[in-house]
Amino acid sequence: MHSMRIPVLLLVLTLGAPGLLTCQEEGAESTQPVVIPSAVKEELRRLLPDPALISAAPSDETKFYSSNLFEYIDGGADVYLDYGLVALLHQEYKSSSADITLDVYDLGSPGNAFGIYAAESSPDYHFLRVGAEGYGTNEILNFLQGKFYVKLSAFSDTEKTGPMLERLAQAVAQRMGPPAPMPDFLTLFPPEQLVGHSVKYVKKAPLGHEFLAPAITASYGTGGKPASIVISKAADSQAALKKLELVKDYFASSGKVTPMPGVAPGAFRATNQFEGEAIFVASNSFVVVCINPPLNPGPLLKAVIERIGEKGGTISF
Repeated sequence: MHSMRIPVLLLVLTLGAPGLLTCQEEGAESTQPVVIPSAVKEELRRLLPDPALISAAPSDETKFYSSNLFEYIDGGADVYLDYGLVALLHQEYKSSSADITLDVYDLGSPGNAFGIYAAESSPDYHFLRVGAEGYGTNEILNFLQGKFYVKLSAFSDTEKTGPMLERLAQAVAQRMGPPAPMPDFLTLFPPEQLVGHSVKYVKKAPLGHEFLAPAITASYGTGGKPASIVISKAADSQAALKKLELVKDYFASSGKVTPMPGVAPGAFRATNQFEGEAIFVASNSFVVVCINPPLNPGPLLKAVIERIGEKGGTISF
């Protein structure tokens, strides 16, 4: 596998926020013990592979984290909590030539698991057929499967650990059962000109605006600066119209807004110094925002609106 640098957390269109499952500041000392239900622990333990299959033995006891995740991840725990962390299983292994770390995050739902997985990935990574999808290097392998997000790493002075990580990842994925499909909300994006692996699920402040949350985003185009499509979910069609007004008010206060009915009924075009050019419209219980639209934005926006009409009634995120 090709070498690349993977950051601890790549937050695309996401702003950090205090953890939702803890009332204390990250790094503060907990005054109450963290209780993780035994059924949750047992479900995670069942995912641990047979050490013989990976030629490695546990080097420490299995550890669990939930709202106290900051004790393990310094500076990044709040984002996992925002994505609904139920519990993390942490296990270390040692083989004859490498030190290995296995972390299994239970995020409670496939959508949440995809959200944090996608936030930490990038379209230019080396993707693998592990679970629903994975990516890796010679030292790191992360993959998604249902409500679980699995992160593995290995260090060795004598060998490349990529093949070892793939064996371990496949062993864990097999214990999860048949590969689960990716979340349904990905089908709202038309495949034509979609930048591969660019879809994100943003629970807090898409584009830096809390009124757009929650939203899914994707990049389109093959040349120059790609267009960004943001699909923001509202409770119903009336709530979507109210959300559209918030988008309109923001652009009107920071730039200029004009109607653009030729693209879609009720659509607007806006420009400002922050986002540049944008087109936005409400469709059913969604608001669609296109940043840096293509020269002819009609086909892309109409394709998104058509998909919302076909699939949007059964999709939530």
